[in-house]
Amino acid sequence: MNTDMTKTHSRLNQYCRFMALLTLIPILIMLISSIFPFLYYFFDMQNIGLEFGGFSFIQSGIDNVDPKSLSGWQAAIATLIDTSLILILAYAFYQLRLLFINYSQSEYFSVKSANHCYVFGKLLVLWGIINFLSEPLLTMLLTYNQDASARYFSISFSSDDIITLFSAMSIMLIGQILKKACQLAEENKQFI
Repeated sequence: MNTDMTKTHSRLNQYCRFMALLTLIPILIMLISSIFPFLYYFFDMQNIGLEFGGFSFIQSGIDNVDPKSLSGWQAAIATLIDTSLILILAYAFYQLRLLFINYSQSEYFSVKSANHCYVFGKLLVLWGIINFLSEPLLTMLLTYNQDASARYFSISFSSDDIITLFSAMSIMLIGQILKKACQLAEENKQFI
């Protein structure tokens, strides 16, 4: 076997092992932060610590709403919405980790690896859609107890959302293409 090819192959496997290890960081951060919506809505703990560059895992960010004024059902639904967004994203990164683990074991063109790629993209699309739909739902829910003049409905769709959805759909499509290519390769092996 060509030693240059073996070194490149080995180096690629090492990079993939490193990336599989590195993806543990966002997964752990997201799993830990999945309790933050509960702490925010039920105990009004606003500055919990995992906020960087204006990004927070807690979606609400509504200035006019005091979490103490929410009824139990409002706090529970808001907690469920925010926590589900975090857990969907954590599971997406888990699928990415599994993909890197497969790649580190030289399973570059396998149906299993292609499925992980597809599921990763699909979960990112799901996260983007639910993220888009949750904002109006949360604003209606969290301002429900306020005076009629203070209630509002907020909806936004930015260029960041478009880029996220486009990238996620591309990853999902690449996963499907790889899966089809692996299936065709297996069929071709049977005829030889």
